[in-house]
Amino acid sequence: MKKLSITVLIVLILPFMIAAGGQQDVPVTEDTVPQLRVVSLAPNITEAVFALGKGGCLVGRTDYCDYPPEVLSVASVGSIMQPSTETIIELAPDLIFASTHAPKDAADVLTDAGLEVKYYYGPESFEGVYDVIASVGADLGVSEAADAMIDDIRRRYEEVKAVTSGSTDRPSVYYVVGFGEGGDWTAGGDTFIGKMIDIAGGDNIAKDISGWSFSLEKIVEADPDIIIVNSILKDDFVSAPIYSELSAAKAGNVIGVDENIIARQGPRLIEGLEFLNDVFSK
Repeated sequence: MKKLSITVLIVLILPFMIAAGGQQDVPVTEDTVPQLRVVSLAPNITEAVFALGKGGCLVGRTDYCDYPPEVLSVASVGSIMQPSTETIIELAPDLIFASTHAPKDAADVLTDAGLEVKYYYGPESFEGVYDVIASVGADLGVSEAADAMIDDIRRRYEEVKAVTSGSTDRPSVYYVVGFGEGGDWTAGGDTFIGKMIDIAGGDNIAKDISGWSFSLEKIVEADPDIIIVNSILKDDFVSAPIYSELSAAKAGNVIGVDENIIARQGPRLIEGLEFLNDVFSK
């Protein structure tokens, strides 16, 4: 049995902020870039494009770019790690937004074809989402909208943080990234999801590890109060041998979630933080 969440593919990518692309002499505004054609090679960036009201600019996206639903009508250029350079070139985009997981050889092909590729990457923290939104907004000429969105997210973030900061009454938590024959994967303390668990008021049982690899033995030993898992994997998790014997499984405290609101450093990340806070505070 192999149960690997899509987070293994996306979360390990983590991403963002502009690392490539030149400075512009004139500030970019909607008036200066009204007809931009954009290809996005990262789901979180795609979500930011739409959230900023510029979905009409998108002419290409990856197979994993599935939100909002209307993005499915946009042409796919393949996977995150293996995009079709031929398809992208045919789309003739003005800008290509990529995460750090976009292969360099593909980027080189696109650059050699005269296309502009911009990479976004940022710190392993919740606050990294601000860089993503600000950078996308600047490139698309909607910096004011981006600033307003960031202000709203920051306000909601601070509200959660104010409630949980200094709290000692924290439930122990395990976040399932993958399980089964493929190994046990979670969010270590140095990952942005691990940090979100802490901010939201949980005590991550994997807080002392780095990265994403964990072990079934450690899960059983810690026997967490709450387990968070991708909704599509929840039934398999709670019915699997050993996992089904955990206290959280027996008590009905295995909580399913649309992992994309937690795994993607995009505009919906604040919804993920608020969701976790609500679960941990009950």
